[in-house]
Amino acid sequence: MASGGALQKAIELVTKATEEDKSNNYAEALRLYESAVEYFLHAMKYEVPNERAKDTIRAKCKEYLNRAEKLKEHLGKKKKAEKAGVPVG
Repeated sequence: MASGGALQKAIELVTKATEEDKSNNYAEALRLYESAVEYFLHAMKYEVPNERAKDTIRAKCKEYLNRAEKLKEHLGKKKKAEKAGVPVG
């Protein structure tokens, strides 16, 4: 990848993830958040030499992972409700 390639890809993915999240497409948002974090971690390891920038990326990754966990919980509850025959809105 070109210089900054993984970082740029991570930013694009997280932008799409937040759009999907706002549109209530939670399964797709979850997938995109997880992919974005992987790209951010790759960028931190290979592309970002500055410790301050790495700290910022770590903090953002933590936020994205927290949101991904909430989405997993929500999707899990929705799936259980659907199996039980409870209408999900």
